[in-house]
Amino acid sequence: MQKNALKKLFQSHKWDILLGAGLLIVALCLLFVFQKTKETGAYVRVERDGKIVAEYPLGTDGEYSYTSFFGSNTIVIKDGEVYVKNSTCRDHVCEKMGPISKNGEMIICIPNALFITIVSEVEGDYDAVS
Repeated sequence: MQKNALKKLFQSHKWDILLGAGLLIVALCLLFVFQKTKETGAYVRVERDGKIVAEYPLGTDGEYSYTSFFGSNTIVIKDGEVYVKNSTCRDHVCEKMGPISKNGEMIICIPNALFITIVSEVEGDYDAVS
C-alpha cells in the first residue's frame, strides 16, 4: 500500500521537480553571464546624506577617513579595489562586505550614512531616448 502511495506521489510531482531544477540551472547560467560581463569601474564616489563628498580614481591607492555626527569610516583604495577598513558603527556590516571594483557595486554604511559606489569613467547625459 505504501509503495503505491509513494510511487503515485513521485509521479505527480516529477514534473514539478524537473521544472524547478531547470529554472535553477537557467538562473545560475544568467548569474554567471552577468558577473562575467560587468565592466570594471574607473572611479569611487563617496556620498554622505545624498551629497557627493568625493570621487577618487580606482587606479590610485590611498586611505581616506570620513567623520560626521553619526560616526567615522576609513576606506582604502588598493590594487583597483575599494573596501571599508574601519567603521565606528555597531554591527560593522560595511567592513564585512569586502572589496568592490565593478561598475555599479556599492558599499553602504547605514548607521554612518555613507554610500561608496563604483562608477564608470564615461557617464552619459541622457537616461533614455524619447
